[in-house]
Amino acid sequence: MNDEKRVGHGVLDSNEEGNIVQLIIFTLGDEEFGVAIKQIREIIKVASITAIPDSPDFIKGITNVRGEISVLINLKARFFLEEEKELPSKHIIITEQKKNLFGLMVDEVTEVLRIPEREIKATPELVTRIDRIYISGVITLENRMIMLLDLSKVLSDEELSRLARISSRHQARERETTQAAAGGPETMEEAPDGPEKTEEGEGVRI
Repeated sequence: MNDEKRVGHGVLDSNEEGNIVQLIIFTLGDEEFGVAIKQIREIIKVASITAIPDSPDFIKGITNVRGEISVLINLKARFFLEEEKELPSKHIIITEQKKNLFGLMVDEVTEVLRIPEREIKATPELVTRIDRIYISGVITLENRMIMLLDLSKVLSDEELSRLARISSRHQARERETTQAAAGGPETMEEAPDGPEKTEEGEGVRI
């Protein structure tokens, strides 16, 4: 791959087979997802991340993307798909929604897929643990099933606010459990003050 991967804003091309849809395909655990290229600005590798104190656990922090600040969202945590043995994210999908820049941390971006629009089917019941409201359709290729995410719904203001409240409740319950197991809050270690900076790798572009 090149050091940078820019994607265009055109989604549908017309040819003798009808409309062709261009998708970015990525993985979260053992599931495959796709996003329309028109919803993506670019893809970068994970670089330095500055944590945001007291933020929901699905917001990993912020990063600088060529002079612009992007809020980083861990999609596994966002959809409660975290595994017992968590693998580090390799790629960040940069998208702009309502003039806000977001970076979606995914396991790995695997390919750019071009398929006829007619191959996209309605989402069947119980196909994934993710709420169907965020899935605009599915594609089946041999033994693969790829779910298409609608980022405008995944990153809506209302949805992010709702998730922040859910995440806060989860974190509060975890703190209560930890305190009970440790015999009281006085035995807990104090967290360091100020934002934490995590180096996930060199600042390279795909």
